Amino acid sequence: ESFRCCHQMKITCSSSQAESYQSLPPMMINTATMFLLPLLMLLLPSASSFGTTQQKKCVVKVCHNKDCCKKGGGDNLFRTFRDLVPSDNNQLTIESTGCLSQCGKGPNVCVVKNGSDEKMYYDIKDALDASAVLDVATPEAEYPIELLVAASNIHQAEHTASPAKKEELMTSVVTDLSKNSNPALMNSYAMFHALTIRADARLDRNNIDGAIEDARLASKIFPSEGKVWRVLASAEEQRGSFDGAIVALGELARADPSFATKAKKEIERLSS
Repeated sequence: ESFRCCHQMKITCSSSQAESYQSLPPMMINTATMFLLPLLMLLLPSASSFGTTQQKKCVVKVCHNKDCCKKGGGDNLFRTFRDLVPSDNNQLTIESTGCLSQCGKGPNVCVVKNGSDEKMYYDIKDALDASAVLDVATPEAEYPIELLVAASNIHQAEHTASPAKKEELMTSVVTDLSKNSNPALMNSYAMFHALTIRADARLDRNNIDGAIEDARLASKIFPSEGKVWRVLASAEEQRGSFDGAIVALGELARADPSFATKAKKEIERLSS
């Protein structure tokens, strides 16, 4: 009520002020405008603030120091955290970082909220540990149970030597994440990860067409990941499609510049 009354009073005042402005000489109106315009520019949102997305509030930093890597941290743990996050979560970033100290307690993870609020988590070794960190650090977010199951199976597949077992595990992940056609799961890093591992396993089992199909699907989800382009290039070459392999190698060089020199040599070999 009070807000509505105040709002009506402002409208009434504005109307009466408009009538009085009409009776002012032109010079006085121009002078008033010169003083009021800068004030209005300060009060109104800037043009750059419209249509922008909210900055991510939470950053998970995974230690890549050698001591943590030896204990199961590093790249494996970094990918596990990514596996747990649905594609529609725009409030969380997973990053790799250097030594976080406390090496004897590793693998270590640091969670930074709102740019400055830091908290350390120690002895984070698998998907269950990583999921617990996310639940405590970002209780307001939702992490589907399907992604926890997927991350656990992916972790198992990465520590399995058998290509057949890898394909079996990843097929279960792909099937589960495809149920109900949920875009947050179908476009997740876990889906990309599972398709890439299965493509590699199928390549080892000489299922070239299956490997190419999986690699192409994965590349549509995360085209910036170099691993999938390496698998696709190998599969295309084994099928005898040198043009397809060259295209994949070109994408690999763009996705991962550290492989640019090697990709260039491979392209020259396939082109000769």
